[in-house]
Amino acid sequence: MAATLARAAWGRYLLLMGPYCLFYFLVDSFVVQQAVSWFNVHVPYRDILPVRASTYILSLVNTQLGQGGVALYLHRRHGLPLWEITGTIVFLSFVEIYQLGLYSFVGAAAGGELGGVARLPVYAALAGYLLLHLWYFSRPRRGWLGRAPLLTAFRRARPRHYLQLLLYKTPNLLAAVTVHWLALPLFGMHVPFLTLLTFLPLVFFFAALPIAAAHLGPSQWAWQYFFRGAAPEASLLGYSIAAHFTFVLVNALIGLVFLRRAARELA
Repeated sequence: MAATLARAAWGRYLLLMGPYCLFYFLVDSFVVQQAVSWFNVHVPYRDILPVRASTYILSLVNTQLGQGGVALYLHRRHGLPLWEITGTIVFLSFVEIYQLGLYSFVGAAAGGELGGVARLPVYAALAGYLLLHLWYFSRPRRGWLGRAPLLTAFRRARPRHYLQLLLYKTPNLLAAVTVHWLALPLFGMHVPFLTLLTFLPLVFFFAALPIAAAHLGPSQWAWQYFFRGAAPEASLLGYSIAAHFTFVLVNALIGLVFLRRAARELA
């Protein structure tokens, strides 16, 4: 692992990751702004930018903590019920899971991995639940579930909202696959593009698990498990740690740039 990190072309790697992190931030903020404007209250894109950026600092500890920062801001700034805003964040996470599943399925089918490590029953179960989910929320429901603030976004959403958010988030996923495909050779490894498209969504899924402190642990295990046939496990571990810390630290730097403005928004 140390040898992998020592021989890496760090200059070119940072030149690659810097613009990618900025691109990710801009797209991510747009997705949040769209969802909040659809289901809660219209918020201009320029107002979401500093808030979303500053929550990346919280994400150094935990992804869900960073997302909670968005909910807290909207609650304090616009007086919206905290559980209602939290529901919108949950809705975004739900769409992200299906985005990762969809592109993993596409990559597995194109790369010939479908039915192997990429288990077909898993994709079938995801598709089956989605149909049930859309049917359930397609009509008014009585009882506690019909009134729960946490489910407000799901009750207001229509199928087009799911599809639009999935499409809006797609550039970030494809950019991530492309950046890792270009960055791995800088660490002395080569992983085919279709293999990355198949398994990176699963890596990101494991990285987002709430059991991961600062994204560490499950993500590194996933890198070694899914890509061990393409590169030595020790090298993959070194790269995954480097990629993780570069991504979260650059995002945190973006957050620091916007932190003062975000504080003014909450004042």
